[in-house]
Amino acid sequence: MLWRAKITIAASALALLAGCQSPGYVGSITSAHFERTSEAQIVTASMPTYQQVAAPFGYVGFCVRNPDECGGGTDAPQAAAMTPEKWTELNKVNDYVNSAIPQVSDAALYDRDEWWSYPDARGGDCEDLAMMKRKLLIERGWAPENLLISVVREWNGDGHAVLLVTTDRGEFVLDNKNWEIVAWTDAPYQWIKRQSRERPFIWVNLDHRTMRTAHIEVPPLGEQAPFLAILRKTEKPTLRPGVSDGQTASRSASKEKPTAAIN
Repeated sequence: MLWRAKITIAASALALLAGCQSPGYVGSITSAHFERTSEAQIVTASMPTYQQVAAPFGYVGFCVRNPDECGGGTDAPQAAAMTPEKWTELNKVNDYVNSAIPQVSDAALYDRDEWWSYPDARGGDCEDLAMMKRKLLIERGWAPENLLISVVREWNGDGHAVLLVTTDRGEFVLDNKNWEIVAWTDAPYQWIKRQSRERPFIWVNLDHRTMRTAHIEVPPLGEQAPFLAILRKTEKPTLRPGVSDGQTASRSASKEKPTAAIN
């Protein structure tokens, strides 16, 4: 009987490990959670944020090439009101991008570790897909301050990027590695940093191990990202694309592999 117990334990352990890579590793959230009621029911608590940190190098390079995409912001962000229709829209955009865009590494596309860009017919990697989801949702009326590109670390130490959506029912993760949208507390990642809700070019710390409470200086609305102003003063235009070289969440070269389609 002992061998049967060992097999059962081993099978349970394998099931847990497999769950980290499958779309069914957490309980499903459905539109029923967001039926209109007189009082919104929170699905999960808001994510704590800490001091301002440096934006990912790849994002800085993207802003150098596309400054209009990194401007704007608000001094009074309001969480999106979640409804069954909004939940359905999130799932449609997430499913569309995950299924329609080939998932290919920056090394294969651009021969460099990090190059943030909207994906084209050739495909894109995790941050490219996250940015495309953000773009499509903004085109559908979602406020940019509720659509935050976020950098995380996977269980094996690799850097990864997802889209975090802030709503009055909680914050949810749109991920190319999991087709089920989950609450941020259920995503199997270590949270590193994300965009600020006030200004998209400001990034804030999410890692509690390095947390430090500090007042975040927010430039007036309409001002460009400080790093863009500095680059324009110190760099020749021909050198600006090189700023995009860098890492997503790790100091070592990204080991991310294209994610297989999930049927």
